[in-house]
Amino acid sequence: MKHSVKTTLRRVPALRALALRGGALFKSLARAEAGLYTLCYHQVPEDQQDHFAAQLRHLGRHGDFIDADGAIERLAAGWPTGERAFLITFDDGYADTFEVARPVLKALGIPGIVFLVSDWIDAPPDTPPGLDRATSLSPSGRLYMNRAEVAAWCADGLDIGSHTATHRRLSRLGRTVVADEIARSRRDLAALIGREIRHFACPWGVARHDFDPELDPALALESGYQTFFTTRRGRALSAADFPAMPRHVVEPHWPVSDFEALMGGRKTSWRAKGAARGTAIGTA
Repeated sequence: MKHSVKTTLRRVPALRALALRGGALFKSLARAEAGLYTLCYHQVPEDQQDHFAAQLRHLGRHGDFIDADGAIERLAAGWPTGERAFLITFDDGYADTFEVARPVLKALGIPGIVFLVSDWIDAPPDTPPGLDRATSLSPSGRLYMNRAEVAAWCADGLDIGSHTATHRRLSRLGRTVVADEIARSRRDLAALIGREIRHFACPWGVARHDFDPELDPALALESGYQTFFTTRRGRALSAADFPAMPRHVVEPHWPVSDFEALMGGRKTSWRAKGAARGTAIGTA
């Protein structure tokens, strides 16, 4: 039931916008609890570059930005009291991640990690997974990053993670195939960039619907990954989160108020404010 509600909100933008606008009335990033908040982007179209930059600047007013390895170190040591940090991630390896998002990250000095589908680097699909057409193309007219762009991304100090070998839904595959999707992608990506792949993001990422939470994270960690990222909303606080790292799926065109609703802490209630005003009036 919960998954169906989330799916409906994602498929009906007007309902999602209404829900988030309502949530923003009661929440604020300034009151967000301590912890690691991971954001998951997909495409960042050229005409939304300024919106994307504004989102990152807004987040920067309420916490630090951190890379994936740094986040793992802090989580393993126990998240520092009162500290709030943001990890910026991208799924699928769209060309506009490189051509549009990367210049913003560089200009603002923000680290990021893109989770690549290893088989797509040399044989990219014509459309994004689950869609019948591409929503937009990069300025170069391509949909996915190529080898040269992956190399340039890494040369800029940005990170690479795995998003499986073929982007199939793990919950529909047998254990042997799941193990191959996870391990083969790690091996091939490591050969491509010349360094170890430490982080894994599950396609779609909903526990039980898209992956088996009892089996698949364990397979990933046994294969050598340090983390298994999902699309469970929330914040990470310790190493106990490594097998099910939470992420907030967001869009670059959203107003910053949506970020307040998703990650913010509760504001002082209207009832409490009203009571305080009433007390003050009575006293006067």
